[in-house]
Amino acid sequence: MAKITTIIDIGSNSMRMVVFKKSSRFAFHLLNETKSKVKISQGSYENNGILQDIPLQRAFDTLKSFLQIAKNLKSRKILCVATSALRDAPNGKDFVKKVSKEIGLNIKIIEGQKEAYFGAISSLNMLCNKSFISVDIGGGSTEFGFVEDKKILQTVSLKIGTVRMQELYFKNNDIEGAKEYIIKQLDTLPKTSLQSIVGLGGSARALSRIILAKD
Repeated sequence: MAKITTIIDIGSNSMRMVVFKKSSRFAFHLLNETKSKVKISQGSYENNGILQDIPLQRAFDTLKSFLQIAKNLKSRKILCVATSALRDAPNGKDFVKKVSKEIGLNIKIIEGQKEAYFGAISSLNMLCNKSFISVDIGGGSTEFGFVEDKKILQTVSLKIGTVRMQELYFKNNDIEGAKEYIIKQLDTLPKTSLQSIVGLGGSARALSRIILAKD
C-alpha cells in the first residue's frame, strides 16, 4: 500500500471515494471521504441496459473532481472499481476507454461474485459474528456471501437492485411483477441453515435509521 492511497467505487446509484494515509505497517487513517449520487445507471434499465448520455457525463465530471481531490492530497496510488452499472451495460467498456484516454484513470470492472466476496470480507473484518449471510443491496444488483465459521463458502450476485426495480417495475406501479421477478431471482440462491443476515449498502442503512428512530 502506498503512503497515500485513493479508492474509488462506481456504483449504479452512488459514487464514493476514500483517501487513506498509511501510518504504520498495519495501520492507516482516513484523510478524505466523498460521496456523490451520480446515478450513472439512471434511465438505462428501461433502454435495454444502455447507459444514457447525461448520467455518463455526471459520472465523468465527478471522476474528474475526485481525481483533483486525490491530487491535492498527494495520493500516490489510485484504485478505481466499477460494479453492476458498467459490467451490465453494452456501452460500459466505451465509458471505461473514454475515462482512461481523457483523464488517465483506469477503471476495473469487477464481477458480481468478486463484489460479493469483498462484502463478505468487510463484514468478517468488522464484526464478531462467525457465521452469517452478507447481503449487499445496490442500485443494479444484490450480492450474497455465505460465511460459516469465518470461512466464505459461496458468493452469489443477483440482478436485483433499487434503480433496476424502480425503472422496470415500480415506475409503472407493477408491484406484482416486481414480486414475481424478485422471488424468481431469490429461488436461485443455495439452500442454507445460516440464520444471521448482515446488511450492507444504502438500503440497509436507510432501514436501520428508520428502526433506530422508531425505537
